[in-house]
Amino acid sequence: MKLLAIISLYLVLGNVFTESGSGNSTISVVYICTGPKAEVYHRTKHCSGLNRCSGDIVSVSLSKAKGMGRRPCKKCY
Repeated sequence: MKLLAIISLYLVLGNVFTESGSGNSTISVVYICTGPKAEVYHRTKHCSGLNRCSGDIVSVSLSKAKGMGRRPCKKCY
């Protein structure tokens, strides 16, 4: 549990903005619920889609979330 907290803190502090090809800034860190039924990633940790999260809310890179098979939240994307 401590390792997860350390990783989460590292990802939050390392929130990096990258430039996309169109010149718009995109956030490379997203938020996920660690609950057993969670399937999506969220733009912010305050998204209402996370209200019923049965696990912890952690930040991960967008590429990691996609690699986990997560899809974007319909409420915040």
